[in-house]
Amino acid sequence: MTNRKTTSIIKNMFFYRRFFVFCIAILFFANEIFGATMNPRVRKVPQKIQEQIFVSPKETLPDLVAFLVQGSSDTAAKVKILHDWICDNIAYDTDVFSEQGAGPQGIQEVLTKRRAVCVGYANLMAVMCSLANVEAEIVTGWSKGFNYPGYLREKSDHAWNAIKIGGKWKLIDVTWDAGFVEGRTFIKNYTLEWYNLTPAQFIYSHLPEDEKWQLLPKAQIRSPEQFVQEPYLSGRFFYYGLSLGKDAANYKNEISDFAGFDFSLSKTGVMLFASLQGDNPDVNTENFVWSQNLGKNIRFLFDVPDKKVYTFWLGAKENVNPQPRSYFSKSQFEQSILPSVQNLLDSKKITQTEAELFISSYTLVEENGRYYFLEDLFDNPQNQANKKITNLLNLNSSFYEEVLSVKVFASSDYDGCGKVKMRFPQMYPSYQKAANIRLNSPLNGSLAKESEQHFSVYTTSYSSLAIVLGEDEFFLFTKNHKTGEFELDFTIPSNADEILIFGSKDSRQYEALFGYTTE
Repeated sequence: MTNRKTTSIIKNMFFYRRFFVFCIAILFFANEIFGATMNPRVRKVPQKIQEQIFVSPKETLPDLVAFLVQGSSDTAAKVKILHDWICDNIAYDTDVFSEQGAGPQGIQEVLTKRRAVCVGYANLMAVMCSLANVEAEIVTGWSKGFNYPGYLREKSDHAWNAIKIGGKWKLIDVTWDAGFVEGRTFIKNYTLEWYNLTPAQFIYSHLPEDEKWQLLPKAQIRSPEQFVQEPYLSGRFFYYGLSLGKDAANYKNEISDFAGFDFSLSKTGVMLFASLQGDNPDVNTENFVWSQNLGKNIRFLFDVPDKKVYTFWLGAKENVNPQPRSYFSKSQFEQSILPSVQNLLDSKKITQTEAELFISSYTLVEENGRYYFLEDLFDNPQNQANKKITNLLNLNSSFYEEVLSVKVFASSDYDGCGKVKMRFPQMYPSYQKAANIRLNSPLNGSLAKESEQHFSVYTTSYSSLAIVLGEDEFFLFTKNHKTGEFELDFTIPSNADEILIFGSKDSRQYEALFGYTTE
């Protein structure tokens, strides 16, 4: 038997059906495995219930929910296990790409097909919460993410849930937590990325039709115009401890000279990297972004070479506990990884079973030529084999994961900086890792030979700085104790092809920080 609240939700399914057409446009495309923990009880459902739920959904759903929340008086625990069961059992319905579409999104259709789009996920979560005596609502609105056009469509295009836990409403997007779609293939990738966000974080990706579901203080309520103006920030942005600083990036950014974006970083052990990306491969933008690291405050300076629209891309990674990649290119997997796995097998470092488990855990998506990891959090043999081989082949991620990308372009009275060898200096890993360093001058990446240059660097990460020419010419900076800056007036030699700045923490061993070309 379903209660009145559940019956009401079921009767209103047709109202929400119009949203499923657009859900695929805003699915989150994860780059790295999130490492979230799923409640193991989702795999301990009695066999009869687990089988019947997909045959007789309405009749069996109360029994399923009763088992999942059995013995739990904590509302948060109930919501988490219901969320986890849906993520583990319902795939995104890629029939949305076909002419017939994904079809009705009521609980009967969703559970029978074991597939859904956003409205189906939200409907099922609301019904299961109701059966668990948890107050839940379906929220409809707009969202950012993959294929977001940069404006709000005429009709809202997404659905998620608001659930009351401990007397307070919480926003959850089960659709995006279940996985992502590449081509026409659903890649199961369980996360808590869209489960753990605060309303102040959730608003950067989800705008409800009814502003009350922003769950924000009145002064922080976003208008549709503000939502469109602000950048899309995924859950991963906040996972890495990032927040927008004083000069914050917008979704679209017009500049009239080189500009900067500010970020705050509260989490230790995180490295950031930013780049400028364009559509024209003939335009080199390799050194068009420069970072200024001042403890928890990071500023990225950037410029554009011309009047084209470019993407400012920000990536993050952790120095410790690197995660395995969630995908590999087809060429890398087939030409490098598979032969390497065979070598491990031939040298008896792994067993035949381990090799087969590793290989079978990846699937090829032809549309984009990538092999994706097929996640199963409870398949211990597969996961152990994958972890072992990943470690043996050193395949743990050393790549930066995208946490922000926004558009930047020159204003009508600015033509960009033009074609230059390097807009900013060449940045070396030691500079990127330094916790506190800011280059004040010169900021141009290419210096004229025989020109007089004033070098100024503020840093507490190094005790001394020097320009090093050849093997034995050191030109030490002098520290200005009033400003804390290291300074050096220096004439660029006519025979120098590059100028490298080195830093030392003990005044004995030096490491390259950044460098300039000469012309």
